[in-house]
Amino acid sequence: MTRLSKSRFIAGQQCPLRLWNDVYRRDLATPPDATLQTIFDRGTAVGELAQQRWPGGVLVGFKPWEREQAIAATNKLMADPAVPAIYEAAIEHQGVFIRVDILARNGAGWDLIEVKAATRGEKEVFQEDIAIQHWVATGAGLDIRQAGILVLDRNYVYPGGEYDLDQLFAFFESREHCLAASKRIGEQVRAFHDMLTRPNPPEIPIGDHCFTPYECPYYAHCSDGIEFPENGLDQLHRLHPTRRAELQALGIERIENIPADFNLNQMQERIRQAVITGQPWQSGKLGETLAQVEWPLYYLDFEAFQPALPRYPGTRPFQAIPFQFSLHYETPKGELQHMEHLHTEDSDPRPALAHALVHAVGDTGSIVVYSGYERRMLNELAVAVPELATEIETVKARLWDLLPVVRENYYHPDFNGSFSIKAVLPALLPDRKWSDLAISDGMAAATAYEAALNEPTSADAQQTFEQLRSYCAQDTQAMVDVLNELRERAPNRPN
Repeated sequence: MTRLSKSRFIAGQQCPLRLWNDVYRRDLATPPDATLQTIFDRGTAVGELAQQRWPGGVLVGFKPWEREQAIAATNKLMADPAVPAIYEAAIEHQGVFIRVDILARNGAGWDLIEVKAATRGEKEVFQEDIAIQHWVATGAGLDIRQAGILVLDRNYVYPGGEYDLDQLFAFFESREHCLAASKRIGEQVRAFHDMLTRPNPPEIPIGDHCFTPYECPYYAHCSDGIEFPENGLDQLHRLHPTRRAELQALGIERIENIPADFNLNQMQERIRQAVITGQPWQSGKLGETLAQVEWPLYYLDFEAFQPALPRYPGTRPFQAIPFQFSLHYETPKGELQHMEHLHTEDSDPRPALAHALVHAVGDTGSIVVYSGYERRMLNELAVAVPELATEIETVKARLWDLLPVVRENYYHPDFNGSFSIKAVLPALLPDRKWSDLAISDGMAAATAYEAALNEPTSADAQQTFEQLRSYCAQDTQAMVDVLNELRERAPNRPN
């Protein structure tokens, strides 16, 4: 019998083919990138801190392949009443092997605790995680008195110094879910074992399940060679799954084949018409809307990171902490300058960043952003740096959001249903494709910065800082290019 693990069981729930590949074709997986590794490291740090809530516990070590030794060590610790808790307890039942984050003694029984570097213990995938552990533990003969998910409490405000572990963590009781899911879990385990005895992998087409609850590492392999339909239904902006199912029931997979009388919202119909004609759609108000900006123009983009464990006094778990901005400055004559600020020390970046920003944006002119993210970051800065709250409110009053301008006034077939600036820029200016930078998205920027803070003076950190500067500058340059191109295309364009 092929052994299952907790992670393999969860993989099988997402997609049986993913489970098959995990067991027999692991080499087909896309290796985790630096962003994913940072997330793994974050989980490890949170787990180690959570263990301190059960002092006196003993860690069960051993390598992942040393299962028998780990199980024997766990059994020995469980038999010793002087051991109040076991970290990474190893238990097996009916071919399913688990490592329990914290197994805490509770009278003659045990409490089963799964630690997550998250703030929502009620997430379905977390509940299934604890349910399979409960099934294994009870099946192995343990009396489980309490079972649940330990997460970080988003309301905890770090005062500095040592963490208050009772306040930092929150516990979500899941025993009732575990009991209710027990029969189903057993049936799924047997089904997975049966599947893994078959000579061929299950035939499962790619779909939404490839990305929920996690992006599957085999997606690149499973989708290799598949010709996706041009102008597929995925490009219809916010198409409800029910509406998509109706179209698929009619045998329709391409936007241009949607009947004219099919009930689409205004945006979706706009996209359909642009795809059919092959021409951009443009509102008659584009020029008027673009004329609302006040010169000179400042193009602003923030980058922020969200440490699971708060690093600075006054912050909460996963609070967004802006650490960088890029600012392009444009005059009515088209003269362009670039300014930037990046905090490169392991200290609260917000005071220095706020002062630098207030100084850089001057007193007049629209501050162009793309989405509401910058406004949220300014709200955070106003709270974190109260001495500049008035000045920051003035900055907020000057914000001019380019995203709704594009979304409400212009659609190009090459947007492919997306209004992300990474889709808009190359559609408007094909020769200005997004550069292939080492850091290419906000998540990568956040995790790279967080990793660099561990040794901010190291050569690797300095390289990361340069990559961050390039990435952030590219974002504001893109706004410059998009706005100017829209001005060229607008009827009665503003001067």
